[in-house]
Amino acid sequence: MKKTMALVVGMMMAASLAGCGAKNESKTVDDIKKAGKLVMATDAAWAPFEYIADTDTPVGSDIDLAQAIADQWGVELEIINTAFDTLPQYLDNGKADIVIAAMTITDERKEQMAFSDPYTVSTQYIIVNEADTSVKTIEDLAGKKVAVHLGTTGDFLVSDEIADGCLKDTGAEVVQYKNLTEGCLALQKGDVDAVMLDLLAAQNFCAVNDGLTCFEAKYADGSSTKEEYGIGVKKSNTELVKAINEAIKPMVENGSIDASIEKHKELASLLEQ
Repeated sequence: MKKTMALVVGMMMAASLAGCGAKNESKTVDDIKKAGKLVMATDAAWAPFEYIADTDTPVGSDIDLAQAIADQWGVELEIINTAFDTLPQYLDNGKADIVIAAMTITDERKEQMAFSDPYTVSTQYIIVNEADTSVKTIEDLAGKKVAVHLGTTGDFLVSDEIADGCLKDTGAEVVQYKNLTEGCLALQKGDVDAVMLDLLAAQNFCAVNDGLTCFEAKYADGSSTKEEYGIGVKKSNTELVKAINEAIKPMVENGSIDASIEKHKELASLLEQ
């Protein structure tokens, strides 16, 4: 990497985040250049997008993307690695300029933050044990315990279907984990029956763990759960959104983001879980 990357590990509780000198003003690219750094908040548990490899410093295609933006603006990249469900608070209190964490653009999240144009697409996947042939569709999760990563679109999907959808009154149960790996390990131990998570994360986990299989989460009628990932910024930072869109547009068009995803997909599959 061309610039020095600094790592800030943040696992603070929501209350402490809100009370630590919040900065409510909008930030521009000029402000970031004056500070000399672009601060990115992420949750390094989503290989190949962000994960921990040989050191405590997160790596992954989302890190490459943030570094490319920082390089374009002539600043260093600083990373805050924290819990996924706390990420919007780092934008609100001014501790982070951007959030990149394999985050799906949704209407609910647009109420909390602004998003860049999509930089890649994904879909939800289901992981089950290879011996389990009972699950083929989302409706087949009826009566089963489904692990999800708290605050993710997998969590939203399963929770919504149980509350008022195809899994309502079926005995299905959502089990929320603060850590993606914990949810997958719960499946291996038999504490849950399935895991709902994003495509590449599911494929990576199955690639490095025997006895598991994964497949696209589709409904019985064949409809899918296609998603678009975006870069989150503070809701009022419309100028910063515009600058980010200008920065990532050529990378989307020339395929460099997709190439980085494929590179880290291969690298992450070699790691021991």
